[in-house]
Amino acid sequence: MTAELSDGTEIKNIHDVVEGSNGVHLKKEVSGGELERVAYIPYPNLLYVYHDN
Repeated sequence: MTAELSDGTEIKNIHDVVEGSNGVHLKKEVSGGELERVAYIPYPNLLYVYHDN
């Protein structure tokens, strides 16, 4: 998945999105196959998250 932020930044290769009370936690797969949180994005800064084709 890819997340696009309000400033035009794209965060690619997202494997999981977890909704929090004020934003989303974006998780990527790290070495060993585990998922690790790589970013916390407040809702006002997040445009959308979409599945890559």
